[in-house]
Amino acid sequence: MGMFYYVSNHQLNEVPGLDDQGPDVLDDIDLEDFKFRLQEIHGEIKGILTRGRVLSGIGNAYADEILFDAKVDPFKPRKQLSPDELRRIHHNAHQVIVDATLVVRVRMNGQLDHKLRDFLAVHNKGWQECPDCGNKISQITVDKRITSYCRRCQPGMLIKN
Repeated sequence: MGMFYYVSNHQLNEVPGLDDQGPDVLDDIDLEDFKFRLQEIHGEIKGILTRGRVLSGIGNAYADEILFDAKVDPFKPRKQLSPDELRRIHHNAHQVIVDATLVVRVRMNGQLDHKLRDFLAVHNKGWQECPDCGNKISQITVDKRITSYCRRCQPGMLIKN
């Protein structure tokens, strides 16, 4: 799904799309900068997180995990996010990746060809019990991308009336 470029610092401007990427999710970006980067971007929060313009390095599976931990509906439009939801997303974006890195580093044992996801709380766990409330995890697939979430822990409207 992605590309790997091995370049020197003076070749960075030759990497397509690199200028469009936000800071890495593991960089130390403060809440105000995070909110500022979101201002001009429209759409649902999960799609925004996975595009990489606000923070880079968040894929589909980890966007599900971040939004689950933040208790935010993945389909919620960015303009409708409350200040508290923004704060929780900002905090959890960094923390989910840090926690996952620790697990993956130990369990993969240097085998880079593995896609380790069994430890995730909700992603690709549709119809299993939510680890927080016991409700069934909902899962939809659009354009071969899975979105997994708990309707009880992450309340919202999937379809506008």
